[in-house]
Amino acid sequence: MNLPDAALRGGEPLGRREWIISSLLACGTVATTHQAQALASCLPLTPLDQEKQDPPQAKEITEITAQMVRQAAWQSRVELSDLQCEEIAKRLNAKAKSIQSLRSISIDENTPMASVFLPAAIVEPTTKFGHRDEGNAQADDRAAWNPKEVLGIELPKFEQDKLEQVAFWSVEQLAAGLRRKLFTSEQLTSMYLARLKRFDPQLLCVVSYNDQAIEEAKRADSELASGKDRGVLHGIPWGAKDIISIPGMPTTWGAVDYKDRQRDVLATVAQRMESAGAVLLCKLTVGTLAWGDQWFGGMTRNPWDIEQGSSGSSAGSACAVVAGLVGFAIGSETLGSIVSPTRVCSTCGLRPSFGRVSRFGCMTLGWSMDKIGPIGRTPRDCGVVFSKMLGTDGKDAAVFDAPLVWPLSDWSIKQLRFGVSSRPKGSERTLARMLSEEGCEVIELDFEPDLRIQAMTDAISVEAAAMHGELFEGIQQDDQVGKWAPTFREAQFCTAIDYVQAMRARVDLIRKTEGPLRQVDVYLGDGDLARTNLTGHPSMVVSFGEDQTNKKPKTIALTGRFFHESQLLMVADWIQRRLPPTPSQPPLTQVS
Repeated sequence: MNLPDAALRGGEPLGRREWIISSLLACGTVATTHQAQALASCLPLTPLDQEKQDPPQAKEITEITAQMVRQAAWQSRVELSDLQCEEIAKRLNAKAKSIQSLRSISIDENTPMASVFLPAAIVEPTTKFGHRDEGNAQADDRAAWNPKEVLGIELPKFEQDKLEQVAFWSVEQLAAGLRRKLFTSEQLTSMYLARLKRFDPQLLCVVSYNDQAIEEAKRADSELASGKDRGVLHGIPWGAKDIISIPGMPTTWGAVDYKDRQRDVLATVAQRMESAGAVLLCKLTVGTLAWGDQWFGGMTRNPWDIEQGSSGSSAGSACAVVAGLVGFAIGSETLGSIVSPTRVCSTCGLRPSFGRVSRFGCMTLGWSMDKIGPIGRTPRDCGVVFSKMLGTDGKDAAVFDAPLVWPLSDWSIKQLRFGVSSRPKGSERTLARMLSEEGCEVIELDFEPDLRIQAMTDAISVEAAAMHGELFEGIQQDDQVGKWAPTFREAQFCTAIDYVQAMRARVDLIRKTEGPLRQVDVYLGDGDLARTNLTGHPSMVVSFGEDQTNKKPKTIALTGRFFHESQLLMVADWIQRRLPPTPSQPPLTQVS
C-alpha cells in the first residue's frame, strides 16, 4: 500500500507518522495509541515529522554568585576582593547563555581547531631531509619499488596448495608473488580472511569485516592482468585501525556507544590506500577513544602471550600484523599508541613527524598531537606504506608537503653518527655496542630535563575533553568512555590561560629536543614518549634478534629529527637484516 508523506487535519498538514497513527486507530487495526506509535516508529521521518519533534530542552543555567567565585578563586591563583568577586560573577552571568550555546550546539567531528600546530616550522626555516639536502625533490617511491625488478626479489619456497605459508611474507614479497602469478589477490584476501576468523576469537583484534573485500581483490587482479599496475600495494590485503572512517563500515572508536555507528566520510589515508590498489580486509581494534587495548569487545591480546594485552591504542593493528593476519596495518599515535603496541607485540611501526600524514577522517584525540603511521613486519613494509600516505589533501592544515627520498642510494651505516642515553636500556646498549664495532661513531646524548612536560600533556586532556565532550556529557557509566572519565572531569578545571602557556612552553621544548638531535643522525631510544610526542619528532620501532626470557624478538625505538624518516627506515632495515627476528612467528598463529 502506498502511503502519503503528509495528510491534512483541519487544514493543517499531518506528518507521515501522525497520519499513520490516526489511521490505525480509526480502522481498529490496533487498540491503543501506544501500539500505533510503535508501528509508526518503524517508518523513516519525513521533513514534516522532524519539524514536529519537540525541541531539545535547554539546561537550566545556574546563577553564579560572588560566593561561588570566591570558592573557585584557587583555580585562577589570583587574590580577589569581595568587590572583584561580585564583578566577576556579573560578567560570568552575562555570558552564561553564549557559553551554554557553545557547549550545546554540535560541531562536526571532522572540524579542526582554528589554530594549527606546526612544530617543524619553529626549528627549520631551511629544511634538510635526511643527511643530504634534497632541494626541491618531490615525494617519490620509485626507488623503493620498480615492477620491472620484481624478478630480482628472492621469495621463500612454498607449496602451491598451502597458500597460508605466505601469510608472514613481507609486502614486497607478496607484491612479487602477485606479479609472478604465484597467487592472486583474491586468493591472498581469502587466505587472510580465513586466518582472521580463525584466530580472532582468541586475540580479539577485529571489530568488523569489509564485506566488499573479495570484490576489491577481484578488481585488483583484473587491473594487474590488464597491465594497470598501481604500485607495490596493488592487491595487498590490509587492516585499518578503527578510528579510520570508511563509508559502509562501522567506525566505532572503540566506544560502546558508537559500536554500530557508520561515518560517511572517507578518511584520507583510506582513500590513498584505495588509490594504491590495497584491499581492505577489516577494521582493527582500538582501546576506547584511543586509550589502551580494552574496547567494548574485550581486551585485544598479544599473539606471543594471550594472557597479556597487546597494549594500545593501535592494539588490533599491531596484533594482526605480528600474527600474520594482514599484509600490513595502519595505526595512530598521540602518546605512545604506535610505539607501545609494536614494542609489546615485537613488530615494526613508524610514528612519522607531526604534519607528515593527513588525519582527515580519523578520530581526533588531540589536534596538536595526533599522528597516523604504518605498522608492518619489516621496516621496508613500513617504508613502502608510508610512501603512499604522504602529502597534503587540503583538509588537514597541519600537513607539510615534504619529500621522501627512500631508500637512500649512497647510504652507508658507517657514515652515520648515533646518540644514546647515558643510562641506556638493554636493547639500546646492545645496539650501541654493535654499531661501535661496525665503525660508527656513537656519542652519549641526553635531553635537558623539563619539569613542565607533565603540564604540557594537558594538551591531550583538554583537546580530548573538548572533542568528546558531547559523548561524555551523555554517559550513564564511566566505562562508556573507557579510562577517560577522570581525565575529562579534570580537564574542565584547566584554565584557558594554563593551556595557552603550556602550548607556548612546547615551543621551548621543541627547540631543546631538536638541538641535541642535530648532533646525530639517529638517536637510539624514544627519548621519552611524552617528550617526543609533544614535540612531534619521528620514531621507528624495529624488531630484531631474540628475547630469550620471553621467547620472542627484541625491539628498539629509534628517534630522529623532523622529516628524517628515511634515515630511521634505513637504520631499522640494517638492524633487522643484521639480526633477524627470532622466532619469526608466534607459536599460536605460526604456519608449518
